[in-house]
Amino acid sequence: MNEHLIVATEHWDISHRRDARYPGYLIVSARAAAAELHQLPADALQALGPVLQRTERLLHRAYAPRKVIVYKLGFSPGFSVHFHVVPVSARLLAEVAAHPAYADDPDGNDVILFLSREYAERPLDDHETARMRREIEILRRASTVNSSTPDNVGDLDPI
Repeated sequence: MNEHLIVATEHWDISHRRDARYPGYLIVSARAAAAELHQLPADALQALGPVLQRTERLLHRAYAPRKVIVYKLGFSPGFSVHFHVVPVSARLLAEVAAHPAYADDPDGNDVILFLSREYAERPLDDHETARMRREIEILRRASTVNSSTPDNVGDLDPI
């Protein structure tokens, strides 16, 4: 089993990003070996909307963010179509705004770049790995909670 996997559906896997220190930084990836959306089977494309909706709901329940952002990149060879899905907290926005390389009033592009540069793109140390594993277990449990439950999970580290 993929140690980062939170939820698997017939066509999509929802996993925590392997190198992300930021809690709840998820990747929704196609199970089909396809690098582009137009290469996916029709049933995988039909399932995409509900999977992204489920992922966004999970992040809202777990972290109560100001916003959840979803983006598709896809320049790295060997990966199937995938989307980055990230809860954006007020604290994260303040971090981005305080950084000299980003706008004082950050937008989604600033957040995406900041998260990649500051919270990912390097191996995790032992403490960070343990924290991520804890987040993954809690998100797995939260993914089975009735989706009508609006409360955040409470056991997760604040973002």
